[in-house]
Amino acid sequence: MLDVKSISAFAERHMMPDQVLVTRGTGENVLVATTGDLVPAAPLVVHSGKAGLYRGRERIRARSGHDGAWVDEVRTGYRMLLPLDAAELREGDTVRVAKSQDEQAVGRTYRVAALGEISSIPVLRTVWMEEHNREVNAA
Repeated sequence: MLDVKSISAFAERHMMPDQVLVTRGTGENVLVATTGDLVPAAPLVVHSGKAGLYRGRERIRARSGHDGAWVDEVRTGYRMLLPLDAAELREGDTVRVAKSQDEQAVGRTYRVAALGEISSIPVLRTVWMEEHNREVNAA
């Protein structure tokens, strides 16, 4: 008989060496009492913990350049593995790498590109992402 919990534990232990912070904008504003300004509310933390980041497929996107011309831009797609008990991510959620075995990954951010994959026999969560931004670490 298939022991799904053991497979999930194995996947977490051996395929999720990184630590990530996944946040979601609420779209709400809050009032700063001292200034009277409305500012965006702090994002909601969706997942903070284990993950595995893997290069996936390339995606080609078209976007408008500064002069209004269309420019083809190729961005690398990434696959993120999460524990089975992680909350469901939504398209547009932001993923920031907090710790990684690859030092160059720390500080990179990604945007979730699609809803997570599902399976009849789930053992982990898989989400597709696009690289969004990278902090420059001063040496």
